[in-house]
Amino acid sequence: MNAFKKNLGFNLGLIVLGGAFVAGLVMAYLAYSGGVETAESLRRSTSTEAALLGGHSFGPGEAPVSLNDDNVKAAHADVAELAKHRDSLRAAITGNPDLAIPGRPTANGTELSALLRESVDGWRKQATDQGVKLAPNEPTTFGFHRYYQNPGTGPKRDFQKVDQQRQIIDFLVRQLIESRPAGSPLLIESVDREPIETFVVIPDGRPGAGTFGPDGEATRNEVDEFKPVRTLARPGLVDALSFRVRFVGHTATLRTFVNKIRNSGRPVAVTSIDVGTTTPEFEKLMGSPAAASPAAAAAPAAAGAATLSFFDQAPAAAAAPAAAATSASPDERRVTVVQRKLSAFVVQIDYLSLPEEKAPAGTEGEPKK
Repeated sequence: MNAFKKNLGFNLGLIVLGGAFVAGLVMAYLAYSGGVETAESLRRSTSTEAALLGGHSFGPGEAPVSLNDDNVKAAHADVAELAKHRDSLRAAITGNPDLAIPGRPTANGTELSALLRESVDGWRKQATDQGVKLAPNEPTTFGFHRYYQNPGTGPKRDFQKVDQQRQIIDFLVRQLIESRPAGSPLLIESVDREPIETFVVIPDGRPGAGTFGPDGEATRNEVDEFKPVRTLARPGLVDALSFRVRFVGHTATLRTFVNKIRNSGRPVAVTSIDVGTTTPEFEKLMGSPAAASPAAAAAPAAAGAATLSFFDQAPAAAAAPAAAATSASPDERRVTVVQRKLSAFVVQIDYLSLPEEKAPAGTEGEPKK
């Protein structure tokens, strides 16, 4: 220790030189490693460039496609064509933007609850004024039984989407009422909707089953809510709001209703149609099927005479003068073969839209310039 202190400057110099030597060795190693990585990266880039310039064969016996000016231009043309096709698909999904049915972005729970009750009352009055009957045992609330039967309650979330459903149901109800031919019976059994604001999976065909929402509050599946089994929704590509219109009437009403929806120019698609027999209660409520007219009841005798004359020409020739004097008109000879019966229809409809494009990360909340 004394020797070190006697030669302090010399020893410190040796320590500094040793540290510098070690640092030099470390820097040399790092430089060498970086040079190796750079050389490897350069080799990979050179290999990739050579492969691109040499071309790639997509099948045995096919000429390789290389990265040249002509192929680059063709690739840009393909991208432009794909973008054009994408825009055409988007336009086909959304339809005429002027006919879109958006929800009110300013709606809140209280305001929306009042709008729902006002709309349901308006649809019921419109049906009554037009001579359209409603289901008697469970008066239809057009998809909003959850809120209409519980005054003071309203949706707690997704106000704009629920208001959009309200406006879509208004469109569907009006189209259905206007589709009824004059004098034709029509009974609206229910208009069901997909309960998007409850985030509850509601199995089809199980009304009244209980479950819980995302916040832990108890929810109940209402009679006019359903989870669609068939839908055109595709996550990330197409959004859809599903509705189910159930009514009793004649086929002419169904045909007109479907055609009016398809030709409305709105982004609405019919996904399924079920046809069945109606119940005796609904038939009694809407009136029994029309009975055959007296002329139609008397027609079998005339029809039998016409059949005899067709196969037996001699009696026909002998009775021709009398038949000419007493023959009935074509309308009076018309025979009812099949009675017009009421049918129960279930039409499922999807309202289509494009998913909202999310803002790039880091741009949310920035003021618009």
